[in-house]
Amino acid sequence: MAASSQNESEEISSINITPMVDIILVLLVIFMVTANFLKQESVNINLPKVQAADPNVSESLQVSLTKDGKLYLEGAETNIQALSNRLIRDSKFKPNMRLTLSADEGLTYGKIAETMGLIRKAGVTRIALSVRK
Repeated sequence: MAASSQNESEEISSINITPMVDIILVLLVIFMVTANFLKQESVNINLPKVQAADPNVSESLQVSLTKDGKLYLEGAETNIQALSNRLIRDSKFKPNMRLTLSADEGLTYGKIAETMGLIRKAGVTRIALSVRK
């Protein structure tokens, strides 16, 4: 009994942080896994259907063109001038930058070609067209 009363009266001089580290590591893994699902294209576009598609389109800058002609960069609405300025700036830092253009299948060929021309004029030469399988 004397030994237990002696331990109770002493101050705790160390804290076991192992459980806290375990919890932090579990949270880190959860955030890393769910971070891939957070970047989703929020623009409603009816993509054309093809037989084969490039699976690496997620590693690029996303530009979307809706049926009514609205332009989106990474899910945020933008205009042609702002898009051009951003692409010129980004292509200087990343000369081999890749861009994925998602265009509604109801758009005319001319509108898509015009947008691609603007993108090429801004210095981006690696352009992929987003499609659905």
